[in-house]
Amino acid sequence: MARAFIDKFMGREAGQLGPRHSLENVMRNIQAVLNTKEGFGSFRRDFGLGDYTSKYGSRDLLKTLTEEIQEEIAHHEPRISRVKLELLGKDNGLMLNFLLTGIVNDEPCKLRLRFHTVSGHVQVEQSP
Repeated sequence: MARAFIDKFMGREAGQLGPRHSLENVMRNIQAVLNTKEGFGSFRRDFGLGDYTSKYGSRDLLKTLTEEIQEEIAHHEPRISRVKLELLGKDNGLMLNFLLTGIVNDEPCKLRLRFHTVSGHVQVEQSP
C-alpha cells in the first residue's frame, strides 16, 4: 500500500494513521488549511487565512480572525460538524489560544488552536 504524499515526509508508514476519518487526520487537515496563506498554495483564491501578522492588536481584528478560522474549517474540513470556536486569550509567548469544539465520527471533540501572532503559524492539538 502506497503512503500518502505528506506521510512520506512525516516518517509514517502506510496504514499507520488508521481510517481516513480519524481525528488525527482531521486535525492535520485543519492545521494545513489554517497554515496556508490566502492566495497561495491552492488554485482557489479563497483557500487559507489572510495576513493577520501585520495588523495585530485590535478587537475587530480578533473578531475577524476568529470568524475567518471558523469559516475556513467549515468550508475545507467537512468531517467535523457543529463547529464552535472560542477565543480563550493570549499567552506570554505571543500565542492566541482558541478552543474548537465539534463532532467527528459521531463523537464530541475538543481541539486547541494556537495562533502565533508574529509568524501566523497555527498549531492544532487535542484539548483535555
